[in-house]
Amino acid sequence: MISYRYPEEQQVALIFARELDDPLAQAIIERGQVLSSAEARHLSQFFWRMVDLSAQRVVRLPFEEGSEYWTEKLLTSLGGYMKKAGYGAEWEEESDKA
Repeated sequence: MISYRYPEEQQVALIFARELDDPLAQAIIERGQVLSSAEARHLSQFFWRMVDLSAQRVVRLPFEEGSEYWTEKLLTSLGGYMKKAGYGAEWEEESDKA
């Protein structure tokens, strides 16, 4: 299961999934785990699309901290999860492309 250091991280990821109209990322985040290499690659790509979106415009979040703060937290949580779950290569490959 994806382990978040802060409970708000999952909420932020779900907000971005809706903003980016990404039902697969939303399903993975709600489920709390990646089930395949293809899903790992998709979630990795989704993370970097989140970063790109937050750099392009303000994404309204129901927290005091902004999207930059939360994407930094998610970088640690999602990257750590991917490595522990055996999808470190997918995460690294997509991170290198970003």
